[in-house]
Amino acid sequence: MAANTNNALELEQLFTDLTQAITQNRTLDEFGLTRLQAITLKNVYTRIGISMSQLADTTGISRAQLTRLITTLEKRDLVERRHNEDNRRVVNVYGTEHGKTVIHEHSQLIANRIQSHTQNLSATEQTALTHHLREAIRLMIKAGIITPDDQSPLNQIRKGK
Repeated sequence: MAANTNNALELEQLFTDLTQAITQNRTLDEFGLTRLQAITLKNVYTRIGISMSQLADTTGISRAQLTRLITTLEKRDLVERRHNEDNRRVVNVYGTEHGKTVIHEHSQLIANRIQSHTQNLSATEQTALTHHLREAIRLMIKAGIITPDDQSPLNQIRKGK
C-alpha cells in the first residue's frame, strides 16, 4: 500500500512539474491572453465546431465560466458561437480568421521557445524526448487520466501513430 501511495505522490509531482514547464509561456502577455483563454482557443482550433458542453468538459471549467470566457474571446473577434443546425439547443464554437492568425502566431512562438530549449539536445535525444512524451501520453490515455474526444489530436497517439 505504501509503495502505491509513494508512486501516486511521485506521479503527482511529475505531473505538476510538467504542467509548470508547459505553462511557463511568457508569450501570452504579448497576445493579451490568460492561460485559460489560450487553452480554450487551442481547443476551439483543434476541434472545429466543438460544442460549449464539450469545450467545458475538455478545459475542465464550469459552463458558466466558459460562457464568460467565450464572450470575452468573441469581443476580441477570436471565436464565434453558432447554434447547431441539427439541434438548436446546442451551441458550437468556431474560430474566426483573426483568431486563426492569433493562434498560429501563438503556436509558432511556443514552438520557437521549445526549439530554443531543445537545441541543446542531440538529434537522438530530441527523438527520445518526443518518443517518451508520446508514450507517456499514450499511457495516461490508457489509465484514463487523459480522455480525448473523437476530434482530439491525441487520438493519433492513442492509435499509435
